[in-house]
Amino acid sequence: VRRLHPDNNIMFTAVLADGGFGHARVRRADEQEEMAQMQPTSMAMAVPVAVAAPTAGRSQEEMVSLFGGLDGIEVAVRSDQHDSEGTYQFLSQVFQQQSTLMNPFGIATATRGSFSIKSTAEGNPEIATLCVATGDRFRGDMAAAIVLPDNTVLAQWSRSSRPTMISSGETDLPVSVFGAPYGKMQTSKWGMGHSYVDASGKGVRPRSHGCFQCKTYWCIASFCLFFPTCSIASIAIICCVMPGVPGLYDLKTTPDGPSVGLLKLWQQGGDISESSKIKLEITPGTDAQTRTAAALAALFMIADIFIDPPKGGNHGGGGAPHAAEMDR
Repeated sequence: VRRLHPDNNIMFTAVLADGGFGHARVRRADEQEEMAQMQPTSMAMAVPVAVAAPTAGRSQEEMVSLFGGLDGIEVAVRSDQHDSEGTYQFLSQVFQQQSTLMNPFGIATATRGSFSIKSTAEGNPEIATLCVATGDRFRGDMAAAIVLPDNTVLAQWSRSSRPTMISSGETDLPVSVFGAPYGKMQTSKWGMGHSYVDASGKGVRPRSHGCFQCKTYWCIASFCLFFPTCSIASIAIICCVMPGVPGLYDLKTTPDGPSVGLLKLWQQGGDISESSKIKLEITPGTDAQTRTAAALAALFMIADIFIDPPKGGNHGGGGAPHAAEMDR
């Protein structure tokens, strides 16, 4: 998984060693070979899914000590692999691979990215990095890792295909911490209901507020103001207000149990480029293990959103349902 440093001179590389994420290392970004490898068509069509060897001298309790003491986290991602150079860049990816039912035009959609995991504490300090890679956004294969500031891989999970309404895929994704089994990420058979389940079977799942969302109320207001204001207020609400209103999810350990946190999801765009952000706010008094499980469930959700298929407009498409929208 590669990303460019903000100064555009250094590229950070998380190497897939022995089928898993190895230690990050630094390379010069002005090397032509490295820049060529940044193109989506040059990435392998399948993401390695094997687990790296256990990290000697590191305890899995570091996972709990990292996330268990936080009141919340924030992660922002952007899926813009194919529009950085305009329409031609996107069209150049058409018919670059075999056509499938979900990808009839054979669009090459391999992408990867690394994103800061920040605490919601004052100053928003960065606590780790989320690295995500896929060989085909339509198929939904995934390799994801949480990398510590010292470039050590804390946790990782992977799958070979995404389950959807029209195709089968993996619903259980084993999680390893320092190379040893820790729990698993789970989705429904349609790829929705992202959750984390530990070895004892206890899990945390974000559950949507459904129709009782702030966006729903703004949409109703837009409809009511369409004729009285000659659509002016409606356009203002849709273009200026609604993009900044998040979708709301309660994090629960049981369907009817109390909420252990609130997950806010912002999404803008929706063509071949989309920006997404999550903010997890943990309920005071929640124990460290549950805080950690909630953070892992939220990170799994945003990682899956990052590799969603390209969509037309803001309402899914592209051969597979948008998991976050379908869950709402």
